[in-house]
Amino acid sequence: MFSTTCSYLVFGAIAVAFSVFYGTKAIDIFGEPSDKKPWAWRVHQFWLNFVGSIAGWSAMWFLLRRVFAAIESSSPSSITWSDIALFFAAFIGVTGFLPFSVVSLIYGLREIASKIAGLGK
Repeated sequence: MFSTTCSYLVFGAIAVAFSVFYGTKAIDIFGEPSDKKPWAWRVHQFWLNFVGSIAGWSAMWFLLRRVFAAIESSSPSSITWSDIALFFAAFIGVTGFLPFSVVSLIYGLREIASKIAGLGK
């Protein structure tokens, strides 16, 4: 029981530490010019990147639990579409690209919608 609880705490501590890192340093990492930006923009960038990283670590948590359950089980387990989605969400999230990916997807959908509606260029 202790080792399971300890592993939960260690994983959680790593997830929070890296999420705080991405929250505080994403502007530097991705080369976003931040001169003369208001404090609200900086708070938003911290929040956006922190939550994106936590989402990635959460996806990794669920994926790892599935993998370890399959290893401990005597019956074979197959890979599902949700496993693939969790893998990509985890990878994109823990590497700091989840916010950029989501924002790009939203802008892309907006562009498609405007072209369909005849408002696009």
